[in-house]
Amino acid sequence: MRKFWERNKNVILHSLLIVGGVIAVSVITLLILQGLDIVTFDGEMHFNEEKFAVFQGAWYGWIFFILLQTVLSMLLCVIPGASMAFILLFQTIFTIPWQNFLVCFASVSIASFSMYAAGRFGGYPLCEKLMGKEDCERALGLLRNKGTVYFPFMMLFPFFPDEALTMVAGTIKMPLTWFAPSIFVARGIGIATIVFGLSSIPFDKFTSWWHWVGFILGCAIVVAGVLIFAGRFNKFMEKRRLESEETGKQ
Repeated sequence: MRKFWERNKNVILHSLLIVGGVIAVSVITLLILQGLDIVTFDGEMHFNEEKFAVFQGAWYGWIFFILLQTVLSMLLCVIPGASMAFILLFQTIFTIPWQNFLVCFASVSIASFSMYAAGRFGGYPLCEKLMGKEDCERALGLLRNKGTVYFPFMMLFPFFPDEALTMVAGTIKMPLTWFAPSIFVARGIGIATIVFGLSSIPFDKFTSWWHWVGFILGCAIVVAGVLIFAGRFNKFMEKRRLESEETGKQ
């Protein structure tokens, strides 16, 4: 037991920190909703839909949801697909697609630049403390092996640990002239695709499993096509770099 603790001490403590953070955010959220009389208790929990609708449409409600998603995204930064899960969750809260897009885009942007600043000014040691050595090295390996050319494509798709990558981008001092457009354009496109794409797909007309197979296959083809394009573009950039180095030596 002692050897197990010594080998996995950092992982266990990091996991407990994440769980504790999520629980703390959940409790604070519940207290805020209770203070606004949206949630009440009298032996059972009751949810006031009318007051929640008012809160949801008010400016302070928008700020609350933006901050909530930002904090949760940063806490769960090492989990691939965490941002997409929150976007899908907010899809049920904001039934109007453009509202969901604005809230998600704002929170994702704030979280990305916050993680980048933490990595840039805190350095790699802070990265290891917040994310754990293993996850930090994995994110660093993605950027080193694939190069910064791949960074926008990593931001575009939900199966990469987006916030972890943004923090590592800060530790390697990725230029803001490349980082900022990657966040605003790539993540903006990714969020818009999920929000507006899902709202336009007639899932209610998927009457057989063949419809779902076709939908999943179509998504896989699009992802594969983009990754192939990214690979070829990366080879082109590497070729140009080598040619430039050879020219400089002459």
